[in-house]
Amino acid sequence: MKRFDQELTELQHRLVEMGELAESMIATVVRGLEDISMDVSDVILKSEDVMDNLQVTIDSEVVRILTIYSPVATNLRYVLTVTHVTSNLERIGDQAVNIVELLQLMMARSTMKPEPRIIQMGHAVREMVNGAIGAYINKDSKEADKYRNRDEYVDSLNDQIMREVLSEEVALEALKGEPDLAGPLAQILIARALERVGDHSCNICDEVFPLVGGDHIKPFQ
Repeated sequence: MKRFDQELTELQHRLVEMGELAESMIATVVRGLEDISMDVSDVILKSEDVMDNLQVTIDSEVVRILTIYSPVATNLRYVLTVTHVTSNLERIGDQAVNIVELLQLMMARSTMKPEPRIIQMGHAVREMVNGAIGAYINKDSKEADKYRNRDEYVDSLNDQIMREVLSEEVALEALKGEPDLAGPLAQILIARALERVGDHSCNICDEVFPLVGGDHIKPFQ
């Protein structure tokens, strides 16, 4: 095997490691939402440090490979997509941290527990993250399309949570001057963070299509 091929294999191994870490972080967050007595903050924060270090290492390797080997065609497309994927994986990690912090805020300042639809949403985006990473690693455009289309379901759950949490009852309590808004607001922001995880998963799916000769889709911002 040529040295270049070996380095591409090593690069993919690091990317798989980063992807598995992102999957683990979201799985841990979902467990924390299901069981609020479980403190997952230390695990998530330590994982975020590892995630950041992996991104720096992978991106540095990409620059070095491009500089030394000047790859072309399929190899060039793959190397160029790697940094896009690592960026989205790192942002998934950021959202995991945000969710844990919001959950801690809700527990400290409210008696509310995560709404069932938030748990449902958590499981949905966990599947999206797993599916998106698998589709990218396997260069499977059908799987990429499948998990990208799950975004509509996640968005619909987010809309339902907004309507349920910002109920007429909550509004009336606020008008009476005795609002418990920390709980509802935290849940809205948790749902928003989960929705962003879904968006980043879609972005990873989008990187599959250039690898297999398909059209590149404009990513979510």
